[in-house]
Amino acid sequence: MKIKSEKAILASASEGRRRLLELFDTPLGQQVLKDLEEHFETEVAAFQEMMGAHDPMGAVRREAYREVFLVIRTRLAMARREAELEAKAAKEAQKKKPKE
Repeated sequence: MKIKSEKAILASASEGRRRLLELFDTPLGQQVLKDLEEHFETEVAAFQEMMGAHDPMGAVRREAYREVFLVIRTRLAMARREAELEAKAAKEAQKKKPKE
């Protein structure tokens, strides 16, 4: 089994975040994410009793849904920050470039 280098792992993770940003950082993508969050009630506490009955498996399922959305939100925030830093670096490089 070939072990990836740290650089390759970081590049792969960055590319995955970039794909999420492409998908969800549009008005339609934001609406789809919002619709899914509402459908899966990701803002409801996972172990909150629903309709008076406690359902342990339902609580586990809700926590799993919530975790997926937390990962997406976190990675989107990271991708946005990376994009800002890349744009800033490109702007700085452009300033340093000799004018013709």
